Amino acid sequence: MVRVRVMAGAVAALLLAGAVQVPAEAQASVLGAVTPEIRRDDPADSAEEFGGEAVRMRHARVVPEALDPVCGRGAGHVVLFPLFDDMTVRAVETSLTVVDGRQVWTGVVDGTTDQQVVVTLEGGCDGHPGNEYLGAQFVLGGDTYAIDPEGPGAVTISQLTPLTDEDEPKVAPPPLVPAAAQERHGPAPKPRCKGGRSTSLVDTLVAYTPRARKEAGGDRQVRAAIARAVTLANSAFAVSGAKVRVRLVHTAPLRSVPARLDKVGAPLLTAAVTPHDKVADELPALRDRYGADQVTVITGGRDFGGLGYVPSKPSPATANYGYTVVAQSAIGHYSFAHELGHNLGASHDRTTQPHQPPPYGANGYFPKSGDWSSIMAYESGCRRATHGRCNRINHFENPHRTYRGQPLGAPLGRPNEADTADIFARTAKAVAAYRQARSDDSLCSVTTAVSPRGAGKVDAGTPGPYPLATTATFSAEPRKGYVFAGWQLDGRPAKGGKDASMRVAVRADHTLTALFRKGKTPTSKVSVRSVGSGKVVKSPSKRAELEGADLLYEAEPAPGWDFAGWRLDGSAAGDDDTVALDVGEDDMALTAVFERRRHTLDLRTTGGTGTLTASEPGPYSDGDTVSVTAVPAPGFVFTDWLLDGAPYGGDEERAKGETAVSFEERGHTLTAVFRPASDTTRSTR
Repeated sequence: MVRVRVMAGAVAALLLAGAVQVPAEAQASVLGAVTPEIRRDDPADSAEEFGGEAVRMRHARVVPEALDPVCGRGAGHVVLFPLFDDMTVRAVETSLTVVDGRQVWTGVVDGTTDQQVVVTLEGGCDGHPGNEYLGAQFVLGGDTYAIDPEGPGAVTISQLTPLTDEDEPKVAPPPLVPAAAQERHGPAPKPRCKGGRSTSLVDTLVAYTPRARKEAGGDRQVRAAIARAVTLANSAFAVSGAKVRVRLVHTAPLRSVPARLDKVGAPLLTAAVTPHDKVADELPALRDRYGADQVTVITGGRDFGGLGYVPSKPSPATANYGYTVVAQSAIGHYSFAHELGHNLGASHDRTTQPHQPPPYGANGYFPKSGDWSSIMAYESGCRRATHGRCNRINHFENPHRTYRGQPLGAPLGRPNEADTADIFARTAKAVAAYRQARSDDSLCSVTTAVSPRGAGKVDAGTPGPYPLATTATFSAEPRKGYVFAGWQLDGRPAKGGKDASMRVAVRADHTLTALFRKGKTPTSKVSVRSVGSGKVVKSPSKRAELEGADLLYEAEPAPGWDFAGWRLDGSAAGDDDTVALDVGEDDMALTAVFERRRHTLDLRTTGGTGTLTASEPGPYSDGDTVSVTAVPAPGFVFTDWLLDGAPYGGDEERAKGETAVSFEERGHTLTAVFRPASDTTRSTR
């Protein structure tokens, strides 16, 4: 976890939203001119936008002069994101790189250990104002927020719904195709770095269909989403301790996909693999030209999140298994990484998939509490088994790593084993050899050390190894009896080395040493308070901690109340009932917000018979979001949703429906519309 010392003027506010108050040190705003917020129950709601994709949204303009932190210019490490009037996120930089020609800035919520922000930017760094395409995703634990580019200088800010289940259809093994003639491309490029040799780099080609392009808003928009998907996948591999990374080697539009196939399904997946079938026929040639080990097709629709082939034992003979299709609408829910996990041999959780295929132990996981579900798990399986919230987190399975105090899996050879990180260490080597790399595919290491020995530690904002041209951020944390004194990079004093946070421009393998000296180690106090009725339990229970200590807090609402979210030094810090903090130099103020449960959700049916099930029982409080499933009785099918009598959005899969309803100041009536299966009428709209 990176902790930085923020000086006046070093904070940039990327969003100015309505009545959000921006601290005095925030000298500029990347986004301004924000329209009033649109919520689900507003008259301006679109039935397809809400219930299926967004809880609320608003629009804003980019302010070009405030983009310096994202462009890597200046000394600023911290960025403010006022997303909504009640939602401001303060993030500290962890890395900076380029994906598909786009600047990618990643950070974490300042003071936390696992709440990530990923920003993509095309234009904006070239001195030509007005050409900025800015996008972002906020992985806070619980609710998920996104910024999507609408056009040059314009964005949409949204709170995404929790509808994240994959619900993948069954698929037959891929067709056999001729092996690529790799000998035509000559010897592999000479690697510049050797430090990352133990980590496999999978080169990926991502193509997108006409429907995906239309849903995203254009080529730039869908390509920004692809860059974000690749970055989130690499983050998941890194924080999970998996020795695999993915590199985007080419992005291409597909023109030859008919509308009937332009959705997640076995027909499109099969067509992507099959040459000379007049559907996506350019893919095999592009794969060979760019040396792509793996191919993903981004498509449209919301019937399924994605679909991918699962080789039981990846080898040169399974190169035709290296294909997936992913819904554009599911990228924000980590479906790109989920399907890539299938290509690496991973399966779902044991509730969803009781009979696990080999490689055994490469499967999804969720704790008995149901607090969360891992990337390869289905949230629906987690909810059936635990009745918990089960929100998907951007972590693969590894029993030797934890997420908010709980292990991320179960050891191999033990009951309910789940350790995809261990399995990927072997399978990724085979997948990364499906095609010969066309450019230097080495990953670079930044080896960290401290002097004198045992005087402290160095934390990486994003664990390595790193692709060339990445800027990685590190922080030094002293042990008791020591204070930070400076940095050495490759044996020489580092520029700007008096700051306890350090940016390293990765151009080769490097060694970074944090220097400490004897002194009084800083201690910091985390003050905790509650708004509403409830309490906060801290672990450990000390009043003050040394810099670098990790603390876990849990919010416990009083009867009749709900936990609504955390505020840390003025920043939103997620709405999961636990939050993990990393103590910095300065005192920290943590606030738990509780809301009274006073809203009801009246579930009704019309036009036929069926069963409606809410993910959580009422009553509900302001800010709650509940998912509801409609299952038709025999002889009926689900057709639509009505919220408070008006058409409403959601998913329709295999004649059943799912949607999400949020609450703010009042309750709702949700009606599921059914019809007889023999009736040819498909919708009330």
